[in-house]
Amino acid sequence: MSKLFNRPNYEFGKKIASGIGQAINKVKTKINTRKLEKIKSSNSIAEQKAKASKAKLGQTVFEMENKMPITFKSKAGKSESNTESYKRIQGENTKVIKGMLDKAAGKK
Repeated sequence: MSKLFNRPNYEFGKKIASGIGQAINKVKTKINTRKLEKIKSSNSIAEQKAKASKAKLGQTVFEMENKMPITFKSKAGKSESNTESYKRIQGENTKVIKGMLDKAAGKK
């Protein structure tokens, strides 16, 4: 039998595997139950979004002043819906699978 499955290595692996995810179990989830807690939470989220927007604006202004390419380009137009993305992915997958089958059958 392999050396990997001897008793000391098995015990070592068992100890490592038992330690995985222990930190996740120790952290309690924070659930806002009171109205004030919910307002504070939404306020802190809004503050963070404002900080991010300010940083993006500052980056864009810097790039415009120094004639650099813009990092954060605006997204204009309609975004892709779930059905459109599904159809696109199915089409790509069909092409790949067809190519694999043709290659396996010896067709070019």
